[in-house]
Amino acid sequence: MARPKVRNRPHEKAGFTPIPLAMITNVFSGYGQQQNHNRIQILFRWRPVLGGLGKGGVMCWIKHFQIGVLWAAIGWAGPALAADGVVQTTLPNGLRVVIVRDALAPMVATRLIYLTGSSAASADFPGTAHALEHMMFRGTPTLSSDQLTRICQATGNNANASTSYEQTQYEFNIAPVDLGVILHLEADRMRALSFDPAQWARERGAIEQEVSRDRSLSQFRAREQFQNAVYDGTSFAWSPLGTRQSFDATTTDRLRQFYQTWYAPNNAILFVVGDVQPTAALKQVREAFGAVPSRPVPVRTPTDTDHALPTARTLTAPTDSAIGRITVGWRAPGLRQSDAAALIVMADAIANSRSKLGILGLDGKSLGTAFLYQGYPSRGSITASISFPRGADPAPYQAELRAVLADYRAHGIPADLVDAAKRARIKAAEFERNSIAGLTRVWTAAVADWGVSSPDVLTKAYAAVTPEQVNALAARYLDPDHAITQVWLPQGTIPPVQDKGDSGGESFARTPTGPVPLPDWAQSVLDMPPVPHWPLPRTLFTLPNGLRLIVRPFHQSHTVLLFGQVRINPALQAPVGKEGIAALTAQLLLYGTAQHDRLSIAKTVGDLGSSVSLGSAFGLSAHTQDFIPTLAVLADTELHPAFPEKDLITRREKLAVAQQGVQQTPAYAMRRAVMERVLPKDDPAQREPTPQTFRSLSRSDVLAFFQKAYRPDMTVIEVIGDIEPDAAKAAVMAAFGNWHATGPKPEVLLPPVPDAPVTTFQMDGEGRTQDQVQLFESSGLRLGQPETAQFDLGNLILSRGFSSRLHQALRARTGYVYTVGSAASVDQTRGSFSVTFGADPAKVPLAETLIRATLQDMQTHPVSTAELDRVKAGYLRTQPFSTSSLSGIARRDLFLLSHDLPLNQPNQDAATIAATTPEQIRTVFAQEVKPDGLSTFVYGPKPPTPAAFTAGGQTTPRGQ
Repeated sequence: MARPKVRNRPHEKAGFTPIPLAMITNVFSGYGQQQNHNRIQILFRWRPVLGGLGKGGVMCWIKHFQIGVLWAAIGWAGPALAADGVVQTTLPNGLRVVIVRDALAPMVATRLIYLTGSSAASADFPGTAHALEHMMFRGTPTLSSDQLTRICQATGNNANASTSYEQTQYEFNIAPVDLGVILHLEADRMRALSFDPAQWARERGAIEQEVSRDRSLSQFRAREQFQNAVYDGTSFAWSPLGTRQSFDATTTDRLRQFYQTWYAPNNAILFVVGDVQPTAALKQVREAFGAVPSRPVPVRTPTDTDHALPTARTLTAPTDSAIGRITVGWRAPGLRQSDAAALIVMADAIANSRSKLGILGLDGKSLGTAFLYQGYPSRGSITASISFPRGADPAPYQAELRAVLADYRAHGIPADLVDAAKRARIKAAEFERNSIAGLTRVWTAAVADWGVSSPDVLTKAYAAVTPEQVNALAARYLDPDHAITQVWLPQGTIPPVQDKGDSGGESFARTPTGPVPLPDWAQSVLDMPPVPHWPLPRTLFTLPNGLRLIVRPFHQSHTVLLFGQVRINPALQAPVGKEGIAALTAQLLLYGTAQHDRLSIAKTVGDLGSSVSLGSAFGLSAHTQDFIPTLAVLADTELHPAFPEKDLITRREKLAVAQQGVQQTPAYAMRRAVMERVLPKDDPAQREPTPQTFRSLSRSDVLAFFQKAYRPDMTVIEVIGDIEPDAAKAAVMAAFGNWHATGPKPEVLLPPVPDAPVTTFQMDGEGRTQDQVQLFESSGLRLGQPETAQFDLGNLILSRGFSSRLHQALRARTGYVYTVGSAASVDQTRGSFSVTFGADPAKVPLAETLIRATLQDMQTHPVSTAELDRVKAGYLRTQPFSTSSLSGIARRDLFLLSHDLPLNQPNQDAATIAATTPEQIRTVFAQEVKPDGLSTFVYGPKPPTPAAFTAGGQTTPRGQ
C-alpha cells in the first residue's frame, strides 16, 4: 500500500525528466498524442491521492494513500499455511513474517518494514530516519557499499526504500532464484551497519541535493506548509524529508543511536510475495534472520487525543502552478482507530462524481474537486479541495466548497453514494489478485499500516459501515472551527526559499572502484540466467471492421479487464486552427449518449461495482459476471456519444482557462523554448492548443474529428482475465462489430527531423534554488531495431542503479547530484537521447563535465566483460517482471500492435541482449551519442562558468 513517504531509489533506473522539460522526449519522438482517461469510477486499485507533502521529484518523492479499517489485533501464533498460499509466523527474535504465493510471473517482491520513521526523531533533527535509510545502502561490517551495489546491479536494480512518519520500508523486486541472497543482505543490514563517517559525508552531499530539489518546487513547499499546520503540535508536524541544516549537524553517532534504538527484528515485519513456495521461503527466512538478536524497543503509542485539535485558520501559498487550489483539511483518526473504515467510505462517497462535490467539478463551477482521507497508523487527515483558474478571485470557489461541506455536515450523505463506496471497496480485493505489486500493497497495508491479520479483515470492515456511521462522522469532523484552509495562489514572481547547508562532496576521489569480489553467499547472482521468453497470446483476431483483438485467459481471479487503444496523433489530425480538438472530444465522451446521461451511466457502472474509462485509450474492469453489462456501457458511451451542447460549452471554457494558466507559468515558457530549439519551426509537434483555439471549437468540429479519428481499423483491444477466447470474441463483436470507418486511414507518424543546432539555454524558474538540467540530442535509433536493444543495454550500464557509471561519478564519489539519469526515446520515425540531473548552480558545470567525459569513455573503450555480464544478467532476470500484472501484459501488447511491431518483439530484443558484446556496446554509443553535440537546457538559477550559459532566452553555439 502506498503511504506518505520519502523515497530513496539508489538502485533504480534514473531515467527521469525535469518537470519543465517533461514533454520534450514525448513530442520529439511522436508520443505527444492525446491520451485521455475519463474515468467514471475507479474501483480496482487502492487509489493514490493528493495532499500532504506531495511529489518532490523522481528519484525521491512523497506519496499518499487513502485507506482505513477498524483496528484489530494480530495473533502471531504459527506458522500457518492458509488454503490461499499464505504463511504468517513470528520468529523467536520477534521478526514477523508474511509470505504470500502468487505465480503470475517469475518475480518475488520483498518488503522489510521497520516500524519507525520521522516521528521518532526530534524536531531539531527531522530527517534522521531519512538519513539512516540512505546509510542502509552504504555498507555493513561484512558487506561493503560496492558489494551491496554490485548485488543490486546483478539482480536487476529493482531496489527501493522509503521513509514515512511511522515506518521505513526497504523493497526489492527480484527473480525467485535470488530470494536467498536478498534475504541474507537484509539480515546483514539488520544485524549491523558500518556507519563510516566518510560514507556519510558522501551521502550527505547527495541527500542535501535531494532537499534542495524538493524545496525548489513551490507546490512541495505548499503541501509541506499545509501538512505541518494540520498536524501542528504533534510529531507529524515536521516532514520526513529533513533539512539541509539538520543534515549538516547530523553525525554518524546520532545515526547509529537511532539505528540501535529502532532497527531490531522485533520492530520489523518482512513480507515475501510472488512466485515462491511458502514453506520453502520460510525456511530461507529462518536461515537468514534467525540468528539476528532482538533488542528492547521503546514503546510509542501516539494518539490524536494527546493534542488539541488545531484552531481554524487560513494559509496562503504562492505557487507557479497553472491553476489555483483551495484545500480545507481536518485532523482525523489514524488507521488503527475505530472510525477509519467509515471515514474511508465517507471520503469515497463525497468524492463520487455523482455527489454535490463531484458535480462542482463537472458543471463548470470549478476546474476540479477532490475529497480524500489520508491515513497513517496513529493519525490521519481528511481534505476537500476545489480548483480555480489562475488569476481568478478564489472567494466564490471557497464559498461553493464551504456550502457543500456544510450541507453534508448538516444533512448527511446520500445512502446510495455510501453503498457505492462500500461496494467499490469490497470488490477491490478481487482485482488485487491480478498483480504481484497489488497483492504486495494490500498485504503490507493491512498488516503494517492497519495492524490487522489480512486484507480480508478490511473487506469485512467496509461491509459493516452504515450510512448512519458515515453521517455521524461528517457531522463530527467537517467542523469549520477546526478546519485548516490553504489557498494556492499562482503568482508571477515567487521568492526562493533558502534552505542552505554544506554543499558537500567536491573533494571525493573520482577513480573507479575496480573489480569488487562478492562474498560466497552472493556468488549465485553472477550466474547468467536463461533468455526469457515472452508468451504470445493464444488468440489474435482481426474483426471484419479492421479492429484487432487479443485475448489472454487468466483465471487466478474472477475478474475480466479490457484495454483499448485508438491510435490518434492530434499534431497531424487536428485541423489547422482547431488545436485542442482531440482533448475536448475525449473529455466530452464522459457526458453520456442520446439515451443515457452522464449521471445515469455513472450510477449503472457504480451499481455493478465496475470501472470504465473513455477516450482514445479506453477500457473496463469488472467481476466476471459483470463483464457483459459493463462492456455494453463502455461500447455505448465510447461509440455513440451525445456531445451535448451545454456540456461542450462548459468543458471548452474549462480547457481554455486551464490552458491560459499553463501558458503563464515559467515551466511552460521553458518547455516552449526548448521545443523551438530542438524541432524545426514548421514541425507538426510544435502545434498546440491556445485559449483561442479551444474557444473556437464547435460541436460540428467535435463530431467531424470523432468520426475521422475514432476508427476501428486504428484500434487494438485486449481482453484479459477470467474469460475464454471464443466468449471474449463474441462479446467484443456484439459491442464493437457495428463500428465502421469511412475514408482512408489517417497518417499518425511524424516526419523525421534533422539534427538541431547545438545550443545552451538557461531560464530562471520562479522560486527555484536548484537547477534542473537536461542534455539533449537527436538520435538515429528507431523502434524494433537490434541496435536500439543494444543501446538500451549500454544505457543500463551508464545510468541504471547505484553501480552505474553516472551514479558513481556524480553521486557516490562527488556528491554533485542526488540523481542522474539517461534515456533514449524512440518511435518509428524519430529518436532522441538525453541525460538529466538536478544540482545546485555551482555544481552544474562540474556535473556536466563529468557526464560528457563518461559518455566519451563509453564511445572509446569497450565495457568490461564482467560489468556487461552483471548488467545483462540483471536485465534478463527482470524482463519477465513486465508480466507480473494483467494490466502490464495488456498494455505491452497494445503498444506493440499499435506501433506495428510483432508481438514477439520482446523475445527478439531479449535474444539480442543475450548475444550483445562489449564491442557492440562501444560501437552503438559511438554511432548514436555525440558528447559535444548535446545541447544543454537549464531551468533555474544561472550556473557559473565554465558552462557557456546565456540567460533570458538567449542561446550560445557550442561544438559540432
